[in-house]
This record gives sequence, structure tokens and C-alpha cells, in this order.
Amino acid sequence: MKLNEFTVEDIVRIDGGRELGKLATVLSMVDDKHDDMIVEAIINEGFGAVITRAGGKGEDLKNKVLRNALGAAVKGDVIDDGIQDRRVLTRCVERALVGLNGPMSSISGAGIKIGIVKKDSHLAVAIHGKIGIPGLDIDHEISGLGVHYYGLVNND
Repeated sequence: MKLNEFTVEDIVRIDGGRELGKLATVLSMVDDKHDDMIVEAIINEGFGAVITRAGGKGEDLKNKVLRNALGAAVKGDVIDDGIQDRRVLTRCVERALVGLNGPMSSISGAGIKIGIVKKDSHLAVAIHGKIGIPGLDIDHEISGLGVHYYGLVNND
């Protein structure tokens, strides 16, 4: 089998079900030109989904990731605007950002794509992007995932 013969379904399924974290990860990694199509496809399968982005460096980057994720998730009707759903999303973002706790993020600029997926009372936030390495002409790939089960207010 060749790599181009795999589908998103081949990646996100485990034991017949679609995994929330994998769906969020796919959203964070999909080519930008497919953002709207894949979000719509995931929504049509009964999930809440949205993609957003953030850029910056150090604590500013982390703050932007959280602010942009909260704004996109509420605006995209993935989570409620209440404190419980905001707390769960914040915990997911916190877990996804663990890879940015090293010294590189404080001195290097980064661009991050954020995928957010909800199913019932479960939420996943995935990040993927690149961080520049100072003094070199290369970027370093970064990614992370935070999943929280049974935390959201389920108003579906």
C-alpha cells in the first residue's frame, strides 16, 4: 500500500470508533486549503469542530493559543460560554502546550495551528506548527494534544 492510498478514516479509527484526539490532531495538521472541508465533514459526523491559529513567542504565544482557542471554540459552537466548558478547554490547551515549556519557545517565534473537537461531554485540543531556531535558517516542528473526558456541560 502506498502512503497516498490512506484516508483520514484509516488514521482516526480505533476498534471501529473515531478517536477524538486523532480528529483534533488531523485538524491541526491538515493543509490550510482543506480547513473548511474537513471541519464540515467532521461536523456532519456528529462532532463539534473548529480550526484556529496563533503566532508569537514565549508566554505571548501561549496566551494567544489559549485566547484564540477559547474564542474559536465559543464562536464555533464547540463549547458553551460558561465557566465549566471554558475550564475544560483551558485544561486541554494547557496539556497541548507542554511541548512549548522548553527554552526554545522563549527566544523563538512560532506559528501554530489549533484543532478543537467535541463529542458529547468530551473535548480534545491539538496543536501543530513550527518554531524558528535562532541563528539558523530552519524551523523545528512542534505538536501537542490535550484531551478531557466527561468535563463539558453537555447541552446537545
